[in-house]
Amino acid sequence: MRLRARAARAVARRRFPGGEPPGEAGPVPAAGELWRSPAFEGEPGVLAAARAGDAVTARALLDRWIDEHPPHDDDAWHPYEVSTRVGDWIAAVTLVPELASPPLSESLWRQLRRLEANVEDDVLGNHVIRNARALVLGGAAFDAPWLTRHGIDLLRRELPEQVLADGGHYERSPVYHLVVLRDLLEVQAVSPHSWIGDAIERMRVFAAALMRPDGAPALFNDGGLEQAPQLELPEPAEGLVVFEHSGFGVAREGPLWLAFRCGPLAPEFLPAHAHADALSLQLWWDGRPVLADAGTYTYEPGRERNWFRGTAAHSTLKVDGRDQFRLRGALRSGRLPEVKLRFAREGVLEASVRLGRRVRHVRRLEWSGDELLVRDLVDGYGRHRLESRLVWAPGADERVELAVYGPGERREEPAWVSEGLGARVETRATTVRAKVKLPAELGFRVRCLE
Repeated sequence: MRLRARAARAVARRRFPGGEPPGEAGPVPAAGELWRSPAFEGEPGVLAAARAGDAVTARALLDRWIDEHPPHDDDAWHPYEVSTRVGDWIAAVTLVPELASPPLSESLWRQLRRLEANVEDDVLGNHVIRNARALVLGGAAFDAPWLTRHGIDLLRRELPEQVLADGGHYERSPVYHLVVLRDLLEVQAVSPHSWIGDAIERMRVFAAALMRPDGAPALFNDGGLEQAPQLELPEPAEGLVVFEHSGFGVAREGPLWLAFRCGPLAPEFLPAHAHADALSLQLWWDGRPVLADAGTYTYEPGRERNWFRGTAAHSTLKVDGRDQFRLRGALRSGRLPEVKLRFAREGVLEASVRLGRRVRHVRRLEWSGDELLVRDLVDGYGRHRLESRLVWAPGADERVELAVYGPGERREEPAWVSEGLGARVETRATTVRAKVKLPAELGFRVRCLE
């Protein structure tokens, strides 16, 4: 399906179906409470003005967009942008009903027809969920049940694959997980179905577990904090929780919060948001960050995108100076490595990543009290250059005692952490480098200070 959609994309994206709207777009009150909630706090443009009750600004923004963007095959009419805008405009009309007008209805209908002919089956992932959300909301706003059915049918096709058995979204990004979850909450408010509700509940449990002590999602894979909606979630479970299908282990024990990347990095056919960070970890102690993920500084192709996606930006091990998979452009990759959870019990997590035919990295985490032991065993043949790295949260290295063991030379190097697009903070990484004959073992002992 994806290959067929890619082949047809060039023709489909030139299609702008016309036709008169079946009526005037109206409010969708079933989702009004959600659109007023903190889940949409910080949303820009028309929806922000409508949430503030500013009808004058909202109408001016709507009129300007309609005047300046006639149908054209450009970024403004990309299916994902259309999907986002359609949903936001319908939310705005719901919150401020006097925004409804014939020009608005005509534009919304044209955008929905464009989307209906250009569902992103060539991309899949969170894009198709956003497409489905727009079609469902559009069907409700125009009393056009066939549009709602189209959106629900897309979700019926996608959710069994995209929402894994343990509740994680298959792109393995806690930020995009929240984005998808919010889209599903909108759909469920307007067109409730038990199977969507089941997926939502599993996703809420996963999202709660992957929340850091500060209430923000752990930044594995792509995503910045400004992209993450604030959703009502259950209290996360204490102790060790393992999401084997999604590939994460999370421990909450007193002052300790630990998250471990111990499974697949992304679907093989959809590596767009994958980082080369297998077996990386994030650590907080007493409500403050200690070991941080590099985050996502940019989606633009180039050196900075490659660095933040690459293995050297994360608290894991690099072999022979290579990333764990080949980075190709901003959103593509070579073959993803095989990552497996090997062992999990209270106080211990162990997983492995296969780095080519000749090398396997096994990482074992052991924690007790205020100490964390990070053990890296590298199996294989021949001599290889190993580089094990811990990336400190800014200023956190002053609050820990660190010991290294095994062969190699300890170094302190500059690193960066980006929790929002276009913003980064300089920090430091501690590395141990060694050229050794395999098998070999090296590691760190981290003691968190009060």
